[in-house]
Amino acid sequence: MKDGVLKEKVMEQAYLYRLSSTITLPDNRIPILNDPQAAQLLSSYKRRQVQLFAKSITEVENLRQDQLQKLLKAISLPKLPSIDLQDPSILPLLHPKVRAVCEAFPLQAEEIVKNYGLQSDEFNEMLERSKTDKAFRKKVQKEMEEKQNKDT
Repeated sequence: MKDGVLKEKVMEQAYLYRLSSTITLPDNRIPILNDPQAAQLLSSYKRRQVQLFAKSITEVENLRQDQLQKLLKAISLPKLPSIDLQDPSILPLLHPKVRAVCEAFPLQAEEIVKNYGLQSDEFNEMLERSKTDKAFRKKVQKEMEEKQNKDT
């Protein structure tokens, strides 16, 4: 780099430091506008996300149960062995029907999630949160119960 270019960059940086030192904000924070509608919109957005998650998790669980029942019927077993069927080292050893279901399920579940307008990472974050956050889990359960009551 040429000395002139370097000198210009150093002078520009010094100028920016000087400017930033003259700006005073309380506690170096950016002031937040107090908008009463913003809180309401955020609350309704969060509730909508919980509703979509509850609907999608219900449908994914229904898919899992349906596939499990069809699979047990197809291979004539009362229940599947207690092993991790998603383990990549186990997958090649499985019966072809079992392997096909195990490989197809994540794609089908992702399609369900997308149909409800959620992204996979968003769904997975809420799924993890539902395992650790009791209040969030109760919100999801409440939404699931409300949906079930509407369906009956």
